[in-house]
Amino acid sequence: MTDGLSSGNQPLLEGYSFHETENPSAEDAIIERLVAFNLAHTSQAPSAPEERRPLSIFVHAADGHLIGGLVGRTHAIPFWFEVSVLWIDEVDRGRGLGRALMARAEGEARSRGCRYVRLATSHFQAPDFYAALGYTIYGALEDCPPGETVFYLRKNL
Repeated sequence: MTDGLSSGNQPLLEGYSFHETENPSAEDAIIERLVAFNLAHTSQAPSAPEERRPLSIFVHAADGHLIGGLVGRTHAIPFWFEVSVLWIDEVDRGRGLGRALMARAEGEARSRGCRYVRLATSHFQAPDFYAALGYTIYGALEDCPPGETVFYLRKNL
C-alpha cells in the first residue's frame, strides 16, 4: 500500500517531472505566461509592457578604481523599476554619490516608461537615506534573517 508520498514526503505526481536546474528560456517562458495572465486581468493593462531590462551604473574614483554602483532592472510588472543593489564604499559615503546613482537610475526608469520604483533595504542599511529621497515604506519583514528587519519601499516617479 502506498501513501501517495515519495521517500522525501513529496507527493508522487504521475506523468510529471520536476527539474531544479538553471534554464533561462524556461524562466522567460513562465514569466511571459504570468505577465500575459496578469495583463488580461488588470484594469489598466498597457498595450505593450516594457520588457525586463537590466540597468547597471557604476562610479569610479579619479584613479579608476570601482567605489560603488547600482544594479536594477525594468520589472516584468509594467511601469515598475526595481533597484536590487546600491553600494558605495564606506570611505566615499556622504559625498552625494548614492544620491547621484539613484537620480540616474530614476531618470533611466522614466525614459523606459516606468512610473514607480521599488526596493528593499535592511534596518541597518539605508532606510533613512531612501526616505530622504522620497521613498515610503509599504511593508516590513521581521526576522529576515532572524533579528533583522527588511523594509520594502516605493516611490512614484
